[in-house]
Amino acid sequence: MLINKWLITESFSEIRHHQLPVALLLALDKEPVEISELYNTLQKMPQRSFSILLSGGYVPPEKISDTYVEKIIGTFFQPCYYLDNYHPVLFLDGSSLASTSFCSRLIEKCKMQGLQILTLEVKNRQGDFETNQFAYKLPSGYINYDAIVKNWLCQYLEKKNPSEIHLLLSETQRAPTDIINVEQSLAEQESYKIANLFHEKQKLIEEYEHELDLGKIAEKSAQLYLTMQKEQTLTNVDWYYREYEILPGWYKKFGHLIKVLTGKRTFRSLFSNNAKKYKH
Repeated sequence: MLINKWLITESFSEIRHHQLPVALLLALDKEPVEISELYNTLQKMPQRSFSILLSGGYVPPEKISDTYVEKIIGTFFQPCYYLDNYHPVLFLDGSSLASTSFCSRLIEKCKMQGLQILTLEVKNRQGDFETNQFAYKLPSGYINYDAIVKNWLCQYLEKKNPSEIHLLLSETQRAPTDIINVEQSLAEQESYKIANLFHEKQKLIEEYEHELDLGKIAEKSAQLYLTMQKEQTLTNVDWYYREYEILPGWYKKFGHLIKVLTGKRTFRSLFSNNAKKYKH
């Protein structure tokens, strides 16, 4: 969807009880202990209904263990984790988080597992349109959808590849009347209709590109398999000539005679190519 709403929560146990997709708030300086409880909960949630919101200021690198990084990466592989163009979306509450060593370690470890993540810095002001990232955590109950959508449209027309629009809401903002009324009227606005069409077009393009990438990977795998088979066949043929064909003729005939005496080969096959060679 062009516009996605997320409900911020800090509790593992309350995740499944919300109708909106959930953004789990994790503090950078506080590693979750019972991560297995979270995994069990996530496996029962619908697809694309969960993401992580990291918060906190500067934390010394030695204070953050590798297990914390691995726990977060583990959630990316859950079926319910939200993906944008097949990339897990990670929200960062604070511009300083993107440059921390924690995020660098997280991105590096994801690359080692063939995973590319999308980090979005959450903005706390509606008028902050300096980047092509559209993730907001706004204190006010009223959200200026019109300004956000029009700016998204400008970013798209300027080919700046804007992200989807994400609105992270607190418990008190989950369904205020003014937001519902604005959302209902938004669908009738021309700017939203155009932006939504562009977004759907972009998603189709991304889907086709993904299928092409999968086709290229499958082709490379098939070529690699054929190359390995060819090399193995050449190795077998080379072994045959080096180990068997170089043997003298009398030695080979003596071997055939032994097969006859042991009952593994018929006697007539020694004198006729048309006779059955082996009994079994």
